Amino acid sequence: MAGLLPGVACSEEPAAVAHPEAFSGDVGLGVLQGASGIQGVQARPSVVPYLNFEKGRLFGRIDTFGVKTLPLGAGHLELLGQVRSDGYQGSGWSLRKDPVPLGLGTLQITPVGAFGLNVLHDFGASGGTLLQARYLAELPLGRLTLYPELGLERQSAAYARYYLGTTAADAAAAGRAYQPGAALNPYVGGLIELPVSGPWVLNLYLRRVFVDRTLANSPLAGHGHRDTALLALTYRY
Repeated sequence: MAGLLPGVACSEEPAAVAHPEAFSGDVGLGVLQGASGIQGVQARPSVVPYLNFEKGRLFGRIDTFGVKTLPLGAGHLELLGQVRSDGYQGSGWSLRKDPVPLGLGTLQITPVGAFGLNVLHDFGASGGTLLQARYLAELPLGRLTLYPELGLERQSAAYARYYLGTTAADAAAAGRAYQPGAALNPYVGGLIELPVSGPWVLNLYLRRVFVDRTLANSPLAGHGHRDTALLALTYRY
């Protein structure tokens, strides 16, 4: 149940450097398909906005939005929030609401790639915390550009218990009670960009999350990994 989508390219657009307050980036629509990670709950394809942009200190990175504050190394200290769909309902399980993660982060864009670190608190029902680290590289391959990604997310025990721990009703339905501890979920992913015509760009993103054993052992859990795919057509400003 990590934040699903990719973030940024490892280089800045010339227009953004020349006009730091100008809007630059990709805006479009995509189709998202991912596994729910919950036993008996089926994930369905959904149409989602694709927003990967900067305007002055404001930014959007697909599922992460915020504002840059103080300069920090090769980036800034950022105030940010994420859009996550960890909540679920159905298959006899108790309702879990989507989180409301807000916190601090930084994105360090270097000659060898982009390094990101986020610390988020869920102001929703779980009251837990998320610690996220990621690395993205940039590999031009002819007309294609590939952005391979490695990441790791730590979910606090409170966050893990809310989403994959059993309530009394869940335990009765599953035949056993279970309360997971804190979880470390590594993942690998990759974004492929293909220019289509003029400013139009086709984006394909794939990610596999390897679920921590403390989560996979829950009677509510589905597979030991979760795959996500996003195909989007965007207009590049």
